[in-house]
Amino acid sequence: MTDESLWTTGDIAKQLGVTTERARQLSHRPDFPAPVQTVRHFRLWRASDVQAWISRHRPVAEDGA
Repeated sequence: MTDESLWTTGDIAKQLGVTTERARQLSHRPDFPAPVQTVRHFRLWRASDVQAWISRHRPVAEDGA
C-alpha cells in the first residue's frame, strides 16, 4: 500500500490558485472525485485523484495569449 497524500479543500484551493470557498464549490460538482475520508467536518481527497481532475478540466492556454 502506498502512502499517498490526502488533500483538504484548502490544499485544493492552493493548487488551483482560488479561494477555499471556490474549491469547496468545485468539490460539489458531480464530476469532481469523491472524498476518500471524512474527519470531523473535513473531507479529504487523494492528491492524485484531484490532480487528474485538474488535468482534465483546467483550460489550456492558447499560443499568443
